[in-house]
Formats: sequence, C-alpha cells, structure tokens
Amino acid sequence: MIRLVILCSAILVTVFALDCQQIPDTEIFAGDQFWYPYNSTNYVRIPPNFNCTYVIKSPVTDTQVLYGSVTLTNLLKGVNDYMIVTDSMGARSTLKYRSDSFLEYDIFPGKQISIQVVTKSVDMKSEFLIHVAYSSVKVGPTTQMKSGGFLNYVNLASIKGFDSVLQNSVTVQGNEPISMSLATSAYMFPTLYLFHSYVIDGDFYNQTSVHRLIDFEHATPFVSTQNRITLVTFQTESYYATAAVLNPISEAKQFNPLSSQASVNGEIDRVGLIPEGQDQEACQVLAVDSKTIIMTSVSLGSNVLSSCVAQVVTGPPNNSSQVLLDLTKAQGLMPFTFNLKYFTVIAQGCSFSFTIMSPEH
Repeated sequence: MIRLVILCSAILVTVFALDCQQIPDTEIFAGDQFWYPYNSTNYVRIPPNFNCTYVIKSPVTDTQVLYGSVTLTNLLKGVNDYMIVTDSMGARSTLKYRSDSFLEYDIFPGKQISIQVVTKSVDMKSEFLIHVAYSSVKVGPTTQMKSGGFLNYVNLASIKGFDSVLQNSVTVQGNEPISMSLATSAYMFPTLYLFHSYVIDGDFYNQTSVHRLIDFEHATPFVSTQNRITLVTFQTESYYATAAVLNPISEAKQFNPLSSQASVNGEIDRVGLIPEGQDQEACQVLAVDSKTIIMTSVSLGSNVLSSCVAQVVTGPPNNSSQVLLDLTKAQGLMPFTFNLKYFTVIAQGCSFSFTIMSPEH
C-alpha cells in the first residue's frame, strides 16, 4: 500500500559520489533500521546516467520471521528521471517527478522489494532516500478446522500488527484444500486493513503463494493448493465486522459460488443471489460481532416457480445442515430474527435478494 508520510525534521542533502551498494546482510535483523544508500538520513543527490536496482529482502529463517517496512523519499526533478518499484507481491509502479514524495511499502516475510533508480544524461539534481526498518513477526497458533455444523472463520480483529497481546497471524489446518471468502461490511469498506492483510497458501515457512486480502473482497473466493492457509496482518489498527470464512474445497465446490457476508450491528446490507442454470449458489451470513441476525426483507418477485429453492439452513452448507426457513413462503414473516451467529442462504432455479443486519449493542 502506498501512503503519504509527513517527515517532521529537515534532512540535508548528500552530494558525494553515488554507487549501487546493497544493504549488508549484517543489517538485516529485528529492530534494525537502515538508510539507503549510505546509512545516512541525508537525502542523496543522484548523478546523471545513473541506473541502479536496490533489492531489499525480508528473510524467513529457522529462528526468526522478519517483516520489513520501507519508506521511499522521491525527490526526482528531471522530466526523464524515474524510479520503478516492484513490491513484495510483484506489483510494479513507476515514479516520476510529479509522483508522491513520500511513500511506504510492506516487505512480506520471505519476499523482497526492488527499487530501480534511473537518471538520464542531464543533471537535474534529483534526490532520493530509502529507509528500511525490520520487525520480528509474532507468528500465531495453528488451529484445526472443525467439521459438521461448525462454521470455520477467523475474526480478523483477533490478529493485529505488532500488538503487545495479539499475534500477526493465525494458521488453519484442514484435511483438504481450503476455500476462503471474506465476510465484510458493505458500507464500512476496510480498504486499508485488507491491503495490509494477507493470505498464505501454506505458512511462513512453506509459502506456495501469498495474496493481499483486498484481492478477494466481492470476488471469487481464494482456493489453496495446500491443506493449510495462514491469515496475516501488519495493520496496527484493528478493524471489526470483518472475517475470513473457511470451507473445505469439497464443501465449497458444490456451489457456484459459495460466498460470505458479514451481518453488521445497526447496518442493513442487501445480498443478491443469481444462480446460473441449475447451479446452486450460496451465501454464508456471519454475525462477526454479535449472536443475532435479523433478516429484514426478502424479494423473490411475483412469479415463483415450484422448482425454486430459496432456503436458510444451519451452519455451513453440508450434510449436517437443517432447513431453518423456506424463503419462498416467508415474505410475510419479515423481519425474521435468527438467534444464531451464522447460517447459509441457498438459491437454485431462481434469483432473489434479502437484507440482513444485527442489532446494535
């Protein structure tokens, strides 16, 4: 994530010859800070015809899992001067003289960020500075997925960036690959939190792939290749009414798709289900911060065919589920209160929408 940063103190400019020295391995440990390229807080003048790629890594070893925070000061002045940043997720951006001056990036554990600095033949007195700070990641516990009528989910308020009590991560182990969907508020969209939060296919020590959670908001669920996934955040502020809902792939693949929605205290959210053909579509509704879900309305249209399946069932949708409410016959029952933390709404052969909320405390 790129964020504007305000520096509170004046920094002088360093004008001596610039080389392409990389950060020494001896400077990579928890609690250390390093300023590129001379470990000085002075801005650095970039000579003409300069081209260097600084590679900054955040290693994972048997003894420590490191997270890196990078602040890049962009004081380019030449129209043809530029910097290319490739972040630890592989996203690439080009910075020029009109780009933001102060930018921040995460370095995910076990990955690296690269910053290519390029100037042309005319000396425009461009300057830059890279600040790197390393922290030790608090690796959380590994929990086993439950089966039957239990909905597996991780309340993302239970993990936090560098908190004195909470860990940065939690790992969930299953018996088969795992489908993950996000249950969030439709209005209080946690963009910053989800950008700085991640899902690992595997764990820190065995990463098949890593993705930002923001990639799966209102999108196709993430499906792992391993039988475990790890939820990680480096965001220092907690965000409530947000959860990662986990299903065994054998459970999720019965639906196209199997999604999730948070039931938020005092907020009415609308969910629409539009199954294709004879496919089943399902949405798992989770009261992240409550134990009550109120279905305030349901809209099926005027001509409901006998083949229409529109049901509320207990738990995640599997062989343990029991029908709680037939929505084809429930329009006159709204609002309907479920004294449950979660349930699933299933649609087949018809499209409909419903609204849900949880009571305010």
